[in-house]
Amino acid sequence: MNILGYTIPQELLLFYSCIFCAAGFLFACIALIVSSSTKRRMKRILKDGAGRDITEAIINYYKKCTDIMNDYKKAEDRLARLEVESKCCVKKVGAIRYNAFGGNNSNQSFAAAVLDEENTGFVLNGVYSRQQTATYLKPIQKGRSLFELSEEEQEAIRTAELNYERILNQQYQ
Repeated sequence: MNILGYTIPQELLLFYSCIFCAAGFLFACIALIVSSSTKRRMKRILKDGAGRDITEAIINYYKKCTDIMNDYKKAEDRLARLEVESKCCVKKVGAIRYNAFGGNNSNQSFAAAVLDEENTGFVLNGVYSRQQTATYLKPIQKGRSLFELSEEEQEAIRTAELNYERILNQQYQ
């Protein structure tokens, strides 16, 4: 056989043709294996209704991520609101019983402090005697009152603060 002025034996041309075909067949087999493994991975990605093709699956995944971020933002906002609201809630409660007039009235008088995180609230004082009972309510702002506080009322406030600190220490140990 004469190609471009060169004489090539027919057997050599047949040999190179067979090698070229074998190499093509080998590449086709490799492409088939890669294609089937890619198809299996694609099925795994697209299962659970993610879509029919990779573009749809990516769009669905992006939507899910966006929904998760929106839920996270809502939870973060709710947590911030709850933190602000919780500062106004009653957190510190303390009560003591005492004997207002001495004698034998069995510690029937009491002082109770009800405070929030910033020591704002009230002190309730009930003074008991055999003839009458009097109840006083004194507002507390930031740990102070416009009214003079009795020793028992101050002790009730201290008890409320100590109870709160004790509960916090127990929770974080």
